Amino acid sequence: MLLLLLYVVITCVVAVVLVKLIDKFLPAKARVAVSAALWIICFALAYLIYASVMKPIEFKQEKEARYEIAVKKMLDIKKLQTGYKSVHGKYADTFEELVKFVETGEFEIISRRDTAVIDHAKNAAFGIKVGADGVGGFFKDEVIITKLGTVKVKDSLFKNSDRYKRLNVVKVGNFEVPVLMKTAVVPRNDMNISVFQATIDKNALLKDLDQELVKQENKVESIDEINGDKIILGSLEEVTLTGNWPKKYGNNE
Repeated sequence: MLLLLLYVVITCVVAVVLVKLIDKFLPAKARVAVSAALWIICFALAYLIYASVMKPIEFKQEKEARYEIAVKKMLDIKKLQTGYKSVHGKYADTFEELVKFVETGEFEIISRRDTAVIDHAKNAAFGIKVGADGVGGFFKDEVIITKLGTVKVKDSLFKNSDRYKRLNVVKVGNFEVPVLMKTAVVPRNDMNISVFQATIDKNALLKDLDQELVKQENKVESIDEINGDKIILGSLEEVTLTGNWPKKYGNNE
């Protein structure tokens, strides 16, 4: 905005000065050529003003388009890692493991049903004798789990798509940006809980755009923007699958 204001001030000053000079010093015959030159200068200054206004607008549009692509990649990783953990009890350490899981893995299809059964232990503790129907005694809630079959991971998560093979990169135009993924174990209440974190470098994602605006983007602090210089999913220190992006780019919970 300061640059825009500077252009406007310069334009106004130059116009006023030139008008006075033309009226005072130039003969009538020379005024046509000077007027043409002034028109060229005015168009050039108008273009500079337009470009200075549009540069941050175009940067924002392109940035948001790339962030949306990157976040979709993160959400695919989250979906697949969640499925992997449901089967293996931990997150996959590499993208190769995730690809293999999609192509060869299966999910169990199960039925859960809540029911009440006789609590024999509690009845015995209180000296209560009941019949087979348990009437007059204690009952407890149980969940009956029945395995109904299996479904292939690919059919469940990536039906008719092979984008799972490229979860390790984000393609932008004619270049690719790597997605880095690490896993760890976090101790919680005498348990070791598997965690993972995936990151995409914003500098690499925006490397062909105006670098001064990229530097400003890395310093942004707003609930409506992606703060910092990375797009992040999960954590290596906390048990969370939260992303650091606002919800306009996709679910971050």
